[in-house]
Order: sequence, then C-alpha cells, then structure tokens
Amino acid sequence: MTEPQEYYSAEAEASSMDPHDWGRAMALAVTRLAEQLAPEDSEDIHASLVGRDLHLKILDDSSGVTITVSTAPSKDTEG
Repeated sequence: MTEPQEYYSAEAEASSMDPHDWGRAMALAVTRLAEQLAPEDSEDIHASLVGRDLHLKILDDSSGVTITVSTAPSKDTEG
C-alpha cells in the first residue's frame, strides 16, 4: 500500500529577471524540496524526488524573481 503524500514547497530567489540566470535558484529550490522529502539519514536526498510530479511557480519581485517548486499528492496515489 502506498503511503499518502503531503504537500511540500520550497523557494529561492534569483536576482535577475532574465530566465537564463535562474538556474542556480531553481537548483537551490529543488534541493530544499528534496531535503524536506528525504529521510533524515539519507545519503542521496535527491532520490526522494524521482518519480514525483513537481510544480514550478515564478513570481516577479523587486530585484528579480522568486522561484517556488512544490509537490502535492498525485491523483494516482490519493486514497
């Protein structure tokens, strides 16, 4: 039986409005999300993201953008 998934979210800021400059912020947000999902003693936290649907949201802020990456229960695994 599959355990129910919860909603998780992480964000990071990019200091540019140019999408070519957003890579580090996206990577940081994904890493923060993986840290929330992985078991505490995990050696490979990014494995916790494999097979999950991730949602990306980009919002303007005063000096660039805020990038939010989230995951929520998928309709396939909800009870």
